[in-house]
Amino acid sequence: MENFEMNMNLSNDSEMKKHYLRFTEQLSDWYSNEKTPELAGQDTGFALKLQKEKLQSMGLDVQKQINKSKEGDDAVSSLSYSDNVFENTNISGDKLITTSISDSQKEIYSRSAECGLSIVMQNPKQGGIPSPDTAMCCPHCGAPSTLGKLESGCDYCDTKFLMDELYPKVMNFFVYEKIKDYYDQKPMKKYILSFSLFFLVVCIGQMIFNAASGKIEFSRLLFEGVGYLFGSVFAGVIFGVGAWFIAGTFGTVKSFGKSARGVGKAGKSLVFCYKMQKIDPTFSTEYFRDKSVSLLKLMIYSKNPQELTVCKCDKPIPDKIREIVDVTYYNSGVDRYSINNGVCDVSVTFYTDDLHYRDGRIYNKSDKIRMSLRKVIKKPTDLGFSVMAVTCPSCGASFDAEKVKNCPYCGNTYPIEENDWVVTDIEI
Repeated sequence: MENFEMNMNLSNDSEMKKHYLRFTEQLSDWYSNEKTPELAGQDTGFALKLQKEKLQSMGLDVQKQINKSKEGDDAVSSLSYSDNVFENTNISGDKLITTSISDSQKEIYSRSAECGLSIVMQNPKQGGIPSPDTAMCCPHCGAPSTLGKLESGCDYCDTKFLMDELYPKVMNFFVYEKIKDYYDQKPMKKYILSFSLFFLVVCIGQMIFNAASGKIEFSRLLFEGVGYLFGSVFAGVIFGVGAWFIAGTFGTVKSFGKSARGVGKAGKSLVFCYKMQKIDPTFSTEYFRDKSVSLLKLMIYSKNPQELTVCKCDKPIPDKIREIVDVTYYNSGVDRYSINNGVCDVSVTFYTDDLHYRDGRIYNKSDKIRMSLRKVIKKPTDLGFSVMAVTCPSCGASFDAEKVKNCPYCGNTYPIEENDWVVTDIEI
């Protein structure tokens, strides 16, 4: 039986921080010069490649600059979960991320925001040895292979690797905007000044009207003006602070509401994961979240999702899905599920903020995307599985199954659903 463990590390661990900073730098390099992040796992690198190809097909270019947070806090926290072979660690930190999108003529979108950036890093568990049959792409030439072959020499380029040269790998990453401090006192001064000027203009206008109509003597204008000035400042403070507090409350409630989308599905999600763990002890809530989000990215970022091996959708992909060029994941939850005859079908709703490209413009929208998944659950979950490098069960050959449904060596259909989740439907 597999041994599932979880532990939390809230310290500023130097090794974790080193890997985290390396990947964020490599991710910035990817968007600026298309240099594939060395730490990116096979499916993570594949998703980035699909996004770039989709944008290019639309005549768009996206740039992301990942810089140190303005708050200056570079500490990281981590949460680990593992089976008897691999340890996956979610490492989180704060970054200032600037996203800009351009068409062939000009920049059409730009936004900078304080964000949380999390990476899911996979390493062999201390004392555990991954099977030599573990599918993996050669880091040098990219050819599909296995861990054993890469340690003895890649069949295509003959490059040999040590275990610590193949791991760690970032299996997924998440970016989400941090909740803004709407009660920051700096904007309060602007509210007070704006209301003070408003009331001062109104009072001066009233004073001039009274003087012109003879209701006030010109000799008293200076005295009346001083009074109006102090009255305007006092009213500006009262109304300015009130408006600042109302705006801050509204903004805070709106931000918390966005982050809390899908909380109502937590109960059903936990029940689903509990039942899956009874069948397969290697299964975990974290694993399913990472896997489902990874599949969501593949479906969204692909120019033609239905040519992907993991896509088993009978219906056409909705146009609103096809127009998304960047996705920010916030939360997800299980809507319904069924487990019959060793096959699991589950429907998941994702709560995201997305950039849509339509009619030459970029639109920022909060979306609710529902995706249906299916998997044969007769054998334990392979946490290290990648569709980029699979081993044919019929002839033992390694090949890239991202868009290849049959083994190119023996011609037999590769049973993707026995090894990974597939997408059977997606709608928005």
